[in-house]
Order: sequence, then structure tokens, then C-alpha cells
Amino acid sequence: METEEQAREYVNQARQLSSSGSYSKAFDLYIKAFEKDPRVKERCEPEFRVVLTQLNEVLVGAGKMEDIFFNFSKAIGAFPRNCHLLNDIGKYLYKFNFYTEAWDYFQKALAIDPSFVNAEKNINSIKNLLLERWHFRMLNDKIRNDAYYDAIKESTNRYKDSVLDIGTGTGILAMFASEFCTTAVTAIEASETMAWMAECVTQGNNMPDIVIVSKMSTTMNYRDIGGKRSLVVTEMFDAGLFGEHVLQTLSHAWEFFTIPTTRFIPNKAEFFVVAARSDHLNRKYQLGAAAKQLLDIPNMHVHMLADDETYDCEDIDLIKDVKYISEPKSLLQVNFNDYLDIQEKLNHTEPYEVQFTAKEDNEINIVIGWFNLYLTKNVTLTTDPRAENKATAWQQAVFFDNIPISVKENQVIDAQFLLNGGKLTMLPYCNTPVVKISPETLRFLNDDEYMKVIAGCIGMTCIYLGQMADMSDITIVDLSPFPLFGMLMLKRGAQSLICYAKTGSDKEFFKKVFKTNKVDWAKVTVLEGEDWDHEIFGDEKYHAIFCNVCDLCGDIDLRLREVALELKNNHLMQGGLFMPANVKLMGQIVNSPWLNINNRVYDGNFKNYKLAEYVNKYEVTQNYCIDFTTLEYTEVTKPTCLGPLYSEVKTEVVHFPITASGEANAILCWYDIELTEDIEAVSTKRPRSFIDGTLFLISPPVSLVSGRVACVVRLNDDDGSFKVAFRNEVP
Repeated sequence: METEEQAREYVNQARQLSSSGSYSKAFDLYIKAFEKDPRVKERCEPEFRVVLTQLNEVLVGAGKMEDIFFNFSKAIGAFPRNCHLLNDIGKYLYKFNFYTEAWDYFQKALAIDPSFVNAEKNINSIKNLLLERWHFRMLNDKIRNDAYYDAIKESTNRYKDSVLDIGTGTGILAMFASEFCTTAVTAIEASETMAWMAECVTQGNNMPDIVIVSKMSTTMNYRDIGGKRSLVVTEMFDAGLFGEHVLQTLSHAWEFFTIPTTRFIPNKAEFFVVAARSDHLNRKYQLGAAAKQLLDIPNMHVHMLADDETYDCEDIDLIKDVKYISEPKSLLQVNFNDYLDIQEKLNHTEPYEVQFTAKEDNEINIVIGWFNLYLTKNVTLTTDPRAENKATAWQQAVFFDNIPISVKENQVIDAQFLLNGGKLTMLPYCNTPVVKISPETLRFLNDDEYMKVIAGCIGMTCIYLGQMADMSDITIVDLSPFPLFGMLMLKRGAQSLICYAKTGSDKEFFKKVFKTNKVDWAKVTVLEGEDWDHEIFGDEKYHAIFCNVCDLCGDIDLRLREVALELKNNHLMQGGLFMPANVKLMGQIVNSPWLNINNRVYDGNFKNYKLAEYVNKYEVTQNYCIDFTTLEYTEVTKPTCLGPLYSEVKTEVVHFPITASGEANAILCWYDIELTEDIEAVSTKRPRSFIDGTLFLISPPVSLVSGRVACVVRLNDDDGSFKVAFRNEVP
């Protein structure tokens, strides 16, 4: 009894200390209590983890990493099989860049509780970080693989050449070279993870003589690789050809790794551009006419804030509304076998110019770029989206940051591009001022259907709230990417609005739009950035609260979800309006070959070499940012409701009636949003939705039979994280 009372006293003291911010002393007292009487551990575990989290936040601010993990070791001593603590350790290891160690802890947490969604998401994040997803499509590109194989075979002298592969990745090009060169093959890879994988791949394919060096090639010289090389191969290209710093890399290679007769693969490269129109793409980057009309800013040019990105990357052949307004033009060529040409490109400060001649009366709102790699005189690769035999390893570059221009047939348009810093940038056609806003705000406003629903509910909202109070007393919270609901309510005479701006640029844009709409900015409070939580609302209550908890990629923003629930439960006046009134998670089982090549490696795509067992360890269970309008898939079931977004059930099994026999490899997920109970739900699975889709992979794929039922399980963490998985098929 004395032991139990002493432990209880320690816990009471710990609670008092934690309430006053003395987290370190509180933590020590909890540990003492657990040691004194282990029976108190179970009931105190949640509050103990809260104190540990608060203590760690203080230690992070003080830069005391060792203390954090020392405390975790004590915590794990008390709770050795606590999956939440193991997951938290992984998060801090991730934060401090110990990625493989973090993976181990996330895996331990998931092994203890396979339904722990957060741990699985964290493992996916680690895998995406260590092995970027484009590696899968690149390795599965048989056209690219065969072309490099043929080029290396054609270019090597078995007994004379020594080969250097720069940016080897998984080591596939180095293995091609080793097949035709018995002298020496060295592969350089800056990423430690990729270098380790290249070691595994080359060893596993019985090519132990390939030397893998894990360093930046530009920090080395020939002594670091055992001598100069007579053949250099590389594939350091992005959609815009030069974005991976290939010019700087090969300039350095020329100076430090070569002999006078060294050859390079590719031999040459050429970049092409074409004027085009795609309203589908343009809406990702620029505010559309409907949104401008709604906001009464018809002459304002509003573009996406893109940081330092000068172009985006897209699979142009999948975009159905792309129309080429001109013929393609060659922008520039570079000869990688000519050192002076590489230097000229690196030092070229004047714009490269092309002239587009319009083939018809239309509008140019994007410029698309692609390249040819002339690997040898006889072997060429192209990323031309119109070509049937194009390489699929690379997407196409989309230059999006120019004001659209109307053109007449045969009209000539001058376009200029800079290669400063070794990356292509398109110069503006004119000097017209452009307002920049976050992708979240732009995509939200360009969702015409959702904007119409919001605008259409204002009248009924005013009638409803008018029964509670005079309109001049109505207070609003609108945490959407743009506070359209709040602005329209202020125009109707509401007293005040609290809204959220992701960036300072967004806040300035809000201010301009409100001023144009003659809304008193003094009535508006803007929460800028993400360094705030529900406590900022104090004890205030509001008549109407509008929240968006879905991010652009299709997942849940857990921070905004927590804020939304807090507002709904504690800051909504009795009888007040919380919007959306209901959000449902929807799902559909499908089969999509595109998902196979982007998520798994198949050995048949690279001659007789085996890579799958090494690369597929990095296969993830979920994909985000899925554009359902361009994803090609076959329906295996009809859309089925997976339950409300704000579900309090940890595990739910949902039956999907199978409507078509065939293989299934994914469960698509999206949301049906019901703003108010009397308004029809808006699905995010439609063109122009501001929320992309997400999907959960079924790996390996399963064969399903029409007329039967697929059992799908939905798992939910306490914080709102969810996952969906195929369980089995039943009659």
C-alpha cells in the first residue's frame, strides 16, 4: 500500500510540475512512479506521452538532441512495446536525418500494431525520400534501357576502354558497361542510399568488379577513382534537360576525369519547344476567367507562386485537351563531346530565341519542352510526347508563367529562354504586373463548381443565421485557402471574419480582392502561416465556421483537422453553422497499368539483369496527387462510401460489390463534400477539383470475379489519419 501511495504521490507532483511547464522534472517523477509501482503505468501512459512530447519540443529548441534520445530510452524502458513511443522515436530520428534508423523504429511500431496508420505513413515518407518515385518509371522504361544498352555496346572497346558512370543510381548503366568492358568500370553516386543499392544490385548480378563511389563527382578528381577514363556515361537529365546540373557535372568531368580521346554518352542533346494551349494545365498555374469574374478582378493577372521552379513536369500525352498552336522549334543543341561547347552553354548570358508561327486563330497559354538524346550516331532517345516510341522515363517540361496571348493564323510570336545557372527559364512576353499566390489558393479558386456551391449557399445561410442574431452581429471563421464564404458574408453585412493565409503573398492578395469588393479590411483578422493552433481563438464563439481539412494532394491536413474539430466542439454558438456539414470518404477498386510501372520494378525491362528484389523494398502503399481525369484505369467496382471523414471507429470493414471481373491493383479514394444538409454533395473526383485524389495500392494485385464482394478495411488513427486496404473476396 505504501508503494502504491508513493507512486500516486509522484504522479500528482508530476502533474503539478507539467501544468507549470516544468516538463523535465515532471518526466523524471513519472519514471519514478513507474519504477515504484508498475501498475500505474497503464492509466498514466497517455499523459506521460504528452509530457514527453512537450519536453522534447523544449529540447529541440535548445538543440539538445542527445537528451531527447536519452529520455526516449527511459520511456521505452517503462513501455517497451508502446508503438506510439517507437513511432515518436522514429519521427525524431527522421527530423535529425537518421533515415534508416527512423525506418527501423517505424517498422517496429508497425510490427506491434499493424493497424497503426501513422507508422505506415511514416515508412512511406522515408521510402519516398530515400528512393524518389521517378526511379520506378525510369527503370521500367524499356525503350530507354535498350537504347543505352545499344549505345554502350556500340561505343566500347572490350580490352581498351575504362568507363565512368556519373550519377549511377541503381547501377544499371555501369552493369551495361561492365558487360562490354573488362578493364575498369567506376560508378559515382552522390546519394548514400542509392550508392548502397548500386552495391547490392551489382553484387547480386555477379559484377563485383564495378567500383561504387558515394560522393559528389564535382568534389573529386581522377585520383579518387583510380585513374582517368576513356568513356563517360550519364543520364543526369530532367524534363527540362539541364535541371539536374548535367552541364556543370560534365564540365568538371572533362577537366578532372578524361584523357584527350575520352568519349561521352550521350554524344549530343537537343531541346525543343512548342507553343500550345491546354486549359486543363493552365488552371493549375493561373487564375481562370470564372474565378476572376467571381472576385471582380477581371484584369488582374494571378499566377501560382512557384518559388525557384521555372517549369513544371507533366506527362503531356495524358492531357487530353493539349493543342499545339505552332510547330516545334529547336531551341538549342549541346555537344557533350566538345568541352568548349559545354563551356559556351554554361557562360551564355544572352537569351536563346525562337519564333512560333501560329497554325490557327487561338490562344497560347503554355509552352511545352522536350529533348532528344543522341546517344551515338545511330542511337537516339526522344521525349517528344507525340512520338510512339518515346522514352517514358522523363516527363515533358511545361513553361507556365507567361500571360496567355491570343494569336491569329500565321502570326509570329517571339519567345526567349535563358540558360543561366544551367537551367532553362522562359522570359515573359511582356512586363505586365503579375500577382503570385500559393498553389492552394489558386487551385481552390479555380474550382468553379465548388465556388458556385459556396456562393449559392450564402442566401440561405443569411436567412438561417438571421434567426439567431442581427446580421451586423454575425461573426465568421473561414479557414479555406481563400475565404470566399467569409468575404461574401461580410458583403452581406456580417460583423467580422477570421481567415487563414498560407503565405504573405496570399494575405496581400486577400487584401486586394477585399478592397476591390468594397469589404472593410478592418473587419478581417488573418492567421498567417502555420505557426498557430486552436488556442488562438481563446474562449470566443462564432455564428458560422467554415473549414477545409483536405490538402491539395488528397490527404488530410491533420493540423487543420484538429483545429476544425476544436472549433466545432468548443467555439460554435448554439445553433450555429459548421461547414461543410458532412464529408464522406469514397472509394473504388480499379486496375491501372500506369500504377504498376510507377510503383514496382519488373526485371524483364532491363535485359537479363535483376533489380526488382532490391528496388521493390522501397515500394509504398499509398500514392498522392493523383489526377483522376488523366489516370487511365478500368473499374472493377462502383464507387462505394467508406464512411464519414471524421470517423471515431478504429477499424471498419466495407463491402464493395464487384461489377467487372479482372485484376485489381488499387483503391482510389476521394471525398464527397456536403456544405449544408440541404445542398447536394460535391465530389472531388471530377475535373477541376481543387483536391487531387489519393489511392492505396493492392500489392500484389488480385484477381476479382464479377458478382462477388470485395472486403475493404478502413483503419483510423485517433488524429484522423486513415488508410484503406484490400482484405479478401467473398461470395
